[in-house]
Amino acid sequence: MSQANLPNITPTISISRDQMIALLLSSIALEEMGLSHILNAEGEKIQYVVGTLPGLSSPATLSDLLLVNDSVQTTIKNISKHTAILDMKLGAILQTDVSTGATGATGATGADGATGATGTTGATGATGATGATGTTGATGATGATGATGATGTTGIAGSTGATGQTGATGATGDPGVTGATGATGATGSSGASGATGATGDTGATGPTGVAGLNGLTGTDGPIGPTGDCPVDCPTGPTGATGAVGATGATGADGATGATGVTGATGAGVTGATGATPLATANFLSVGSAVVPAGAPATFDVIRLLNGTLITLTPGDSVIFLEEGHTYFIVVKAILTFVDPASSESLSAFFNTDTILQAFMNGNTGNQATLMGSSVVNATGATPSTLQVLSTSPGTSLNVSIFALN
Repeated sequence: MSQANLPNITPTISISRDQMIALLLSSIALEEMGLSHILNAEGEKIQYVVGTLPGLSSPATLSDLLLVNDSVQTTIKNISKHTAILDMKLGAILQTDVSTGATGATGATGADGATGATGTTGATGATGATGATGTTGATGATGATGATGATGTTGIAGSTGATGQTGATGATGDPGVTGATGATGATGSSGASGATGATGDTGATGPTGVAGLNGLTGTDGPIGPTGDCPVDCPTGPTGATGAVGATGATGADGATGATGVTGATGAGVTGATGATPLATANFLSVGSAVVPAGAPATFDVIRLLNGTLITLTPGDSVIFLEEGHTYFIVVKAILTFVDPASSESLSAFFNTDTILQAFMNGNTGNQATLMGSSVVNATGATPSTLQVLSTSPGTSLNVSIFALN
């Protein structure tokens, strides 16, 4: 198998976005080819040990076979890990949009639409906690003392009358002699108290009688007629609260303000088309019933097509690959599960050979994404064919093809 024709990459290389994606996919294809050669070498190692290839002078022992088996198993594990990484790399590249021009300049902002009616004022929020008192600022410098105003003229004071002279304090007289206390008269004698009569004996307490039965509560009598209320009659008790009335109908929505004028489209310059050193193609099936169950898929959209090695008529199910070249093929499908008792599958056919097949189980109505890749050689004197088939109706398909040499 010959190697792919990659462009001479130098510090001054200039490639477009489409060419960059094609180069990344080509690098994945080359790595897959290298892993295929490693797997082939491991198979030949097993054939040599078991004696299906010439060259072994004496039969291999059981221990030799076990050692070779461990070696091959280790190699396959490492290849599986590397293949998983390549699969994640491939998925990230396929999700990248292609053929996107440079972003044009932002258009002018459209005129503001009419201001809508002012909504009702919301309830006043709770008063926030009072912030901590700030530190007292430094005392400012004392301003200059203003000039003292002129003193007004003093009014004429009235003449003060002459104060008379204080007379001299008279001398204190001598206290007189205290007279003798008179004698207390004799207390008259009290009359004799009469004798208290003897207290009679307390009579014996009679036995408590048996309590009578409670009488039956009588039924409430009918409510009497409401009498005429005199002046200032008291208010009667509050009646029971009535049932809540039905909620009123919601008012009609206010009219939507007019849409502002769309800004002018930016005049971005489209970048020049780069050279196409590789033949690349990307075909897409669209719609809800593009792929009938069990029939080849038809492709309605040609998203990318460079070179003349790959051809497809829009709406056809057969993709033609020119002979004498190696191709890297990637198929991605979104399946809808119809029957949970059986798995849905995706298959790709190169001429009459199955080159890719994937299966998955799921619940009815759910969707799943299946994706796979393969490297093929288009030999012979006529172009080879490629078709994709799904067991699930309504499958959406995306096929990418790259000519490696």
